[in-house]
Amino acid sequence: MEPRNQGLLEKEPLQEVDEEMVSEVDLNNTITEEEKEEMHNELTKLEEEIATLRQVLSSKEKRHSELKQRLGITPLSELRHNLSRGWNDMQTSTAYKKTSETLSTAGQKTTAAFSNLGSAISRKFGDMSRRSVGPAVEAVLRRFSLQQLRPVLRTSPLTTYQKTVSARVNDPCLLQA
Repeated sequence: MEPRNQGLLEKEPLQEVDEEMVSEVDLNNTITEEEKEEMHNELTKLEEEIATLRQVLSSKEKRHSELKQRLGITPLSELRHNLSRGWNDMQTSTAYKKTSETLSTAGQKTTAAFSNLGSAISRKFGDMSRRSVGPAVEAVLRRFSLQQLRPVLRTSPLTTYQKTVSARVNDPCLLQA
């Protein structure tokens, strides 16, 4: 049988010969006792190093928190600093600048549109008051004001005085005195 130099992913399915080779290989017996012992030793060594690194990291974290405490750096001040730095970074980004310019332009155009709309509405109301609606409204207001003034005119001081004088003149009791 010829050795194949193709990759792990072959396009052809396994041949019967290949299947027999795979079944004959015992993965547990490929490691010798010496290699197993070396691996256990290395594993033990790695676990000791990891434990040492954890202790070193713990002492460094302790020192870190002590220094921050002595400097007066609180979690709140760190949060403020991080937020202000993030806000500053965002404002200096090109995406923020482009969005800001776009929104500013849109705001200016919206303001102009509302201004034009207000002017058009004012113009329409002005046109309506100058047309036939204006005199009709003025006539109603004149009628209303005259109707309101008639009772007032009937009870004006001069009218009240004249009524009082005529009542006294016609009163027989007042004439005898």
